[in-house]
Amino acid sequence: MMAEKEILEMRRNFYAFLYRMYSEEPPRELAEDLLNEKISFPDLIPLDEELSGGFRRLKEFMEKNKGKAVDDLHEELVDEYTRLFIGPHIPVQPYESWWVDGKLMGKSLLKVKRYYRKAGIVKAQGYAEPEDHIAFELKFMHYLCEEELSAISSERLVECLNMQKEFLNEHLLRWVPDFCDALYKCELSDFYKGIAKLTKGFLLLEDAVIEELLEWR
Repeated sequence: MMAEKEILEMRRNFYAFLYRMYSEEPPRELAEDLLNEKISFPDLIPLDEELSGGFRRLKEFMEKNKGKAVDDLHEELVDEYTRLFIGPHIPVQPYESWWVDGKLMGKSLLKVKRYYRKAGIVKAQGYAEPEDHIAFELKFMHYLCEEELSAISSERLVECLNMQKEFLNEHLLRWVPDFCDALYKCELSDFYKGIAKLTKGFLLLEDAVIEELLEWR
C-alpha cells in the first residue's frame, strides 16, 4: 500500500498536470515527450474505467502520431487547445456557472469566490478567466495539496483535506464529470479526449481517496 506522503505527492502532481492542460496551451516539451514516449502511464487503479480509458486514449494518440515532427505535433496541440478553449466559438464551456446555473457569471461563481476568500486565495490581477473556470478550480485543489505536504501539524493537514472534500463535492463533482463527457464527445477534440477521461476518472476517485486519508488521521 502506498504511504501517505506518496499519495499526497501523486495527487498534487496529477492536479498540477490537469490544471495546466486547461489553463494554457500545451508546451512544446509535451509534444516532444509524447513522440519520444516519455509519458508514463501508471497502473494506479487498474479497475477504474475512466482513468484507464484516459491512459488508453493517450497511448492511442501517441501511436497515431509516431514519426511526426515535434513542431508539427506541437502546432496541432496548440490548434486543438485554441479551438476548444479560446475560440472564437468555445464548443464546451469550461465554467461551473454554465453547467450549474445555465449561464456564465451565475451564482455558482459567487459561491466559488467566497470559498476561495475563506481559504485566503485571491485571483491574480493578470488572470483573465473567472474563478469558476475548470483550471482555477483544479489549481485550488493543487494549492491545498501543497498545503497538506507542507503542513507542520496533523490539524492543518486534516483542515486542508476537509476543505478539499467539501470543495470537491460542492463544486467540482457537480459539473466537471458532465463537462468531461461533453469534451470527450466533441468532434474538435483528439488529444483532449484522453485529458477529459483522466480528469473525470481522477475526480470521481478523489472523494474516496480523501476519505481514506482522513481515516488515517
